[in-house]
Amino acid sequence: MVMHGTDRKSVLLKVYRDTNMDKDFSILSKTRDAFILIDLQGNIEYASHACEPLLGFTRDTLQQKRLNKLFVSDFLDQEQTFFKGREQEKIDNFDAQVQVIEGSKLDVNVTAIPIFFEQEFLGSYLVLKDITFIKQNRLSMEREQEYQTLIHHLSRLSEKQATAGQLAAGIAHEIRNPITAIKGFLQLLMGENIGNKIYFEIINSEIDRIEGILKELMVLAKPSKQKYERVNLQVLLDQVVTLMASQALLNNIQIVKQFDFANMWIAGDPNQLKQVLINYIKNAIEAMSDGGLLRINGSPLVEGQVKVSIIDQGRGIAPGILSQIGQPFFTTKENGTGLGMLVSRQILKEHKGDLCIESNSNGTSIHVKLPLTSQE
Repeated sequence: MVMHGTDRKSVLLKVYRDTNMDKDFSILSKTRDAFILIDLQGNIEYASHACEPLLGFTRDTLQQKRLNKLFVSDFLDQEQTFFKGREQEKIDNFDAQVQVIEGSKLDVNVTAIPIFFEQEFLGSYLVLKDITFIKQNRLSMEREQEYQTLIHHLSRLSEKQATAGQLAAGIAHEIRNPITAIKGFLQLLMGENIGNKIYFEIINSEIDRIEGILKELMVLAKPSKQKYERVNLQVLLDQVVTLMASQALLNNIQIVKQFDFANMWIAGDPNQLKQVLINYIKNAIEAMSDGGLLRINGSPLVEGQVKVSIIDQGRGIAPGILSQIGQPFFTTKENGTGLGMLVSRQILKEHKGDLCIESNSNGTSIHVKLPLTSQE
């Protein structure tokens, strides 16, 4: 026997009465539950007394509603007659949201029980339980767990940075001693070999550069207050681009400058800032194995800041690797130390600057933000 229309509705209500649910006792427990009966079209045919304090609607109002007027539509199927991804003819339990009378949403747990009569499926019996408190507690626990994970991560990062600082101090100290001796003997040789002066000057210049790198490496071990000077950003960037132009050319890369900082000044150590920018440009060049355009963009920002962006057309950085950049000793280079990005970030921090790295399959963008200073 197949029923239609009002026959289905009357039989549905008869099944409800025959199971003695008219006393509003749950068939699942001995407590009073909020429950509704729905037919196959998603119409609410019956609502228990316990629905009124839970949902704020009267039973009469609820019994004029459809499922899509009570439940948030995100949880309903395309026809809005039942729940998304759920089978009507099986007992099921899941969480959802209902729209209560004040216009707000309530988190509920739903137990859906199919109703059959003479092997024909008529509708469903939905038991509703308020789980707002449970969900808030669950969310609080998840946040606490995330917080503890973050604290653990920061603790490990701090330990790694401390280790890196100690190692950097040791390396710098050990290298400085022989470099000092080499520089001393070089000056003696320069006085005796006037004809080779140009070569000695190059060697001396490179030793000065090594000493500068060692000094910057010490930033990891002992950050100190520098006596900063006013630096013209346009001049600084032009010098950096000039230094890197030959390396870019050798790798079939064209550097495109898109900035105008002629009247913009920052406070800082020009050599340190050059080291940071050279490091980022060098990384960009190494990432562009097939050549291409390397853009250096610049623009002023609100609140007295300026942004310099180094944008390459390389292979990009995988998300799992991107999240580890800047951690001590982490590197993807065969002969890398994993300290370059860490030193650069530390220098920016000392200059009250900030760093943001974005990457996808089309390339990587490094954004450096620095505070401006007055021209006087």
